[in-house]
Amino acid sequence: MIRICKIWFLLAAIAIMHSCDDPDFKDDKVQRRVKIAVVLPEESHDRWERIMKWAQKNISEATDICPVFEFYDENRPDMMTLAYNLANDTSIASVIGCEGDESTEILAYQMSRLKHPKPMFTFNTSQEVIRKYARMGFMWGFSESDITQSEIILSQIASDIDNKEVALIACNSSYGQTFVDWFAFQTAEFELTPMDIRTYNDISEIAPIMKDLSSLQCPIVCVPSSYIEAAEMIKYTNNGFFSHKAFNEKIFEILKEAGTDGGFSMSGVTMTSNPSSGFQDIYEAKFGQTPNFGEAPLYDAIMATCLAHALACELGTSLNKAVYDLFSCESRQIGGWTRDGIRMAFNQITTTRTVPSISGAIGKFTFSPDKHTIINYSTYVVNYMSNYKFYKTDFVSRGGKISSSAHSAWIWNKTYDQDFDYTQEDIKLKPCKGNKAVLVATSSGWENYRHQADILAYYQLLKQNDFTDDDIILIMADDIVSHPKNPYPGQVIRDSRQLGNLYIDVKADYKLDEITPFDLKNILLGKSSEKLPVVLDAEDDDNVLLVWSGHGSPGTLLWNGNQKTITGEFMSNLFNEMHSAGKYRKLFGIIEACYAGGVASKCVGTPNLLLMTAANDKETSKAELYAPLWGTYLTNSFTLTTLQTIQEKANDGLSIEELYSECFSNTMGSHVTLYNMEYFGNIFFNYVNDYFIHMKE
Repeated sequence: MIRICKIWFLLAAIAIMHSCDDPDFKDDKVQRRVKIAVVLPEESHDRWERIMKWAQKNISEATDICPVFEFYDENRPDMMTLAYNLANDTSIASVIGCEGDESTEILAYQMSRLKHPKPMFTFNTSQEVIRKYARMGFMWGFSESDITQSEIILSQIASDIDNKEVALIACNSSYGQTFVDWFAFQTAEFELTPMDIRTYNDISEIAPIMKDLSSLQCPIVCVPSSYIEAAEMIKYTNNGFFSHKAFNEKIFEILKEAGTDGGFSMSGVTMTSNPSSGFQDIYEAKFGQTPNFGEAPLYDAIMATCLAHALACELGTSLNKAVYDLFSCESRQIGGWTRDGIRMAFNQITTTRTVPSISGAIGKFTFSPDKHTIINYSTYVVNYMSNYKFYKTDFVSRGGKISSSAHSAWIWNKTYDQDFDYTQEDIKLKPCKGNKAVLVATSSGWENYRHQADILAYYQLLKQNDFTDDDIILIMADDIVSHPKNPYPGQVIRDSRQLGNLYIDVKADYKLDEITPFDLKNILLGKSSEKLPVVLDAEDDDNVLLVWSGHGSPGTLLWNGNQKTITGEFMSNLFNEMHSAGKYRKLFGIIEACYAGGVASKCVGTPNLLLMTAANDKETSKAELYAPLWGTYLTNSFTLTTLQTIQEKANDGLSIEELYSECFSNTMGSHVTLYNMEYFGNIFFNYVNDYFIHMKE
């Protein structure tokens, strides 16, 4: 009897040692402890804590796993040190955080430095953080980016047939910049006219901007960085559509001080749990409140960590691989976020050693891990505020209904493309006898790495297709190959995952700081001098390719930061002079720059000229393939798509119309546009290889 008692006490001691840290939770089971770090704002700790305890109780009752938590305030001054410690602490299974853009990026950066990082779950919506880190296989996002939020807001505005115009005010931060970057693109998709785009640095700047925008008498998309700034915006419009950071009940206190009788109103959207999951109903019954943004994803991240831990133990894989398997499983759904749903998923893992298909409070975990480890859709609730209360009027997702979208937010199924005349009569010219190319990267510095890398990718492609250095004029700063930040000195690489040196046998004819835009004009006109010994040696029977990669601003292309010289008029005059001087048979220009369409549109009318731009006159072009350890982007979305299409399809008779179609469909965040087709010829019967394959004698 004494021996039995000793054994019982020993087992009890072991159970206590391995039990959960929640004093309100009691269970006699011996359980595996899974430590999770939660990094979120301390000011909302109470609501985070109730979710952690709820998830802990359900998971512990349904499995032999007990999640335990270390909570940290993401707004602490030593966030970089904290992120480093959490990334390197092997006792922590996963990290959940953060809410703010800056702290999320700090955490993601420290994770990315490790060869085998632990899973990081986030419901931060920054498109910049997603673009930089989501492809790296450790960051799992439970909210679509602000790109989608912008779309949802504009779709609500466009649904009113009386709305044809719209304006935007946004905080000057990475959060606000997303709405600025995508505003022109998305308004075009919804056939709305963007009347004005304004940003502010300080709350004191809001009042005069709102007065100006209100005078336009159109809906205003309002993107504040906090509910305090939102309250200031509301004072000047009843026609504002607000982003999610405005919807905080603390805004009522500010508005009550500013007005009476609840006279202020506002509309807008915020992310929420999927209504079909039942999370909100159970939450309200349990806590007597409506769940706030972030609580459903926090619950799901805890559940995913614990089920992935069980799966990793059963299959002998890494935790990230187990998360990947859970989120990419397409078999019949077997588990969910409730206690019974968790038990079903856990039992399948431990009894059959197979991967269950699970859903969470946010809905079905529909990811595309082969592209980005960010959920394919979020549910948004349309909010309306009146009489100091928030009212829910609708639930929507991308495409206007609650459903899984086929693409992540940045893989937009664009519809606002150009129409071309298939029957257009082609322009008759003398036969082509030769090919020339001019490649220009118009920026310098490590932060602009992508522009020179892209130009060098074109350079190497041409060299592979029998162009010699005598056929190519290469202009670039040439300052990245030996830059102190270059992790591969002597090399230029556009994909850090598949290393391939683009700086092989490179002969740059001019460095960017050695010449001016007026020198470039003389180079293209073939006017040599002591300063310009190498000029375009082309005649009226040569096809000329011009590739331009750099920055742009509305109405101009930048030359090493200078915004004044290269206007549409400058380029139009240049192309007309080239044609008059017989410097090309046909000229095909590919321009990678923000707002490039504003310059290209001024060149319409020049004979035998075709320009393809990364963006139209109102849009920014988007960088792609961020390398965290390098601290820079390696390419641009438009160039990445253009080169890939040419390399894969040019030898199959790729027409310029087909190149445009591929680039239009697959370039992220801007409308690829062709200019001057009517003066160039039928693009269905003009081919890419006419400019990328050197004519042999």
